[in-house]
Amino acid sequence: MKQSWMFRRLHKVLLGFWTCVLLALVMLITPAEASANIVNANQVYSYTIMQRDIERLVKAYPDLVSMETLGQSAYGRQLWAVKLGRGDAVLFLNGSHHAREWMTTTVLMKMIDTYAQAYVNNTTISEYSVRRLLDEVSIWIVPMVNPDGVALSQQGTAGLTPELAQTLRRYNGNSTNFTRWKANMQGIDLNRQYPANWSAIRNAGSYPWYQNYKGQRPAQAPEVQLMMDFTYRIDPEMTISYHSSGEIIFWHFNTLSSNVARDQVIARTLSRMTGYSLVSPEKNPSGGGYKDWFIQEFGRPGLTIEIARYAGESNVPLSQFGSVWNDNRGVGLYSALQSHSLWLNKQKVQYLQQSMDVLAETKLYSKIGALSGGVSIQPQRLHVTAKKGDWYQVQAEEGTGWIQASPGKLAVVEEIAAAAELKVSVPVYKYPDTYAPKVTFLEPQTVQVSGRWGNWLLALTPGGSWWIDGRTAELQWPVVEEGQGAAIENEGTGEIVVEPVSSPEI
Repeated sequence: MKQSWMFRRLHKVLLGFWTCVLLALVMLITPAEASANIVNANQVYSYTIMQRDIERLVKAYPDLVSMETLGQSAYGRQLWAVKLGRGDAVLFLNGSHHAREWMTTTVLMKMIDTYAQAYVNNTTISEYSVRRLLDEVSIWIVPMVNPDGVALSQQGTAGLTPELAQTLRRYNGNSTNFTRWKANMQGIDLNRQYPANWSAIRNAGSYPWYQNYKGQRPAQAPEVQLMMDFTYRIDPEMTISYHSSGEIIFWHFNTLSSNVARDQVIARTLSRMTGYSLVSPEKNPSGGGYKDWFIQEFGRPGLTIEIARYAGESNVPLSQFGSVWNDNRGVGLYSALQSHSLWLNKQKVQYLQQSMDVLAETKLYSKIGALSGGVSIQPQRLHVTAKKGDWYQVQAEEGTGWIQASPGKLAVVEEIAAAAELKVSVPVYKYPDTYAPKVTFLEPQTVQVSGRWGNWLLALTPGGSWWIDGRTAELQWPVVEEGQGAAIENEGTGEIVVEPVSSPEI
């Protein structure tokens, strides 16, 4: 009886042990998957919902998605900007310049959600490698340029002071139906506010109104000034301003003849992707729009995409979102690809003579910009002779060529001798990047460290030398023997200095 009890006890212990081993193996061989959908497109998508979803996306993808406010609208709402991606090239997308066109906000938020999931899962969308594109490009998105107007269009004057409500009804032709509202809550049409042929804008109105009033001067509305300042700061290679409705694409505004062919190729491709018609260039365009100002000011591709079938003086019905999303699902990725190409073409070759470490298998190509082919090179120290944009010319064991390494794969690793105290269980990565494959997990302990790159530490583990996030560890520099000095890290510079150790007095 006693032996039987002991056998059952041993069986339970072994079963528990192998269950833990199996779970650990599953964690190692199964790639990390992204969070479930955060953005629900099947609803009236308000400023409050957008703000909540942005915060959730940043929390779900902290190393891929970030947010900042550009400033406040006339009535105190934030103009939120979201950054998606990790590259140096920049694409800028924006929506809801016009209040009743709030479905454009939904499209842009859905893009952030969908692209972030695809990045983490390393999947493709419309045949585009999302991870590669978002490693090359940062997509900045202002989903709702006109938060005051959107709130008014969706909710009417509820919650406003009687005086303001009365003023807005007057701007609305004494109607209480605000679903047709396009302007901001000052009665100014934001897409007639940009300083691009502003004085000659047609059908602009002469006083505040629910649509088309261009204001007393360009950039009078704070939302427009914030958008202009932000555009100068991020310096994008290309912009798309989303509007509705009509299923058409504007792409030309007094475009320089030298840029027409370039911009037309992009516009025609987007036309084929979406099924939307291109608007022919005009000899005397009206102007005042964001796209118009961007083309005039930067001389780069700027487009206005009008989603959905024509809805008249109302918002696009929710029933159309499915088809709108199918039309536009790949637009951000194609535009990111073009943005990277435009950015790379502007970069100058820098000639270098330095050593760097390739920390994971990557591809060696014969020329810059290659998307296929190439020879795989293994982790090694190599010699870098030139750099153009995010491409490096290297001399490797496998030969000479160009590499474009994803984050964490190419670094200058500082050799150090230290220990790191792990106070919590931490993941261990194949190379120093949050999205690198996880090798194992380490329980709280002290490990030896032989290298450092940024916040990352190269730790000696039972399975070999792998990378841990140094922000999860406390680095400890060993005290050397008497007379040798103690290694101390200078907090200001991060350099290691040797501080002499004085002999005790006799």
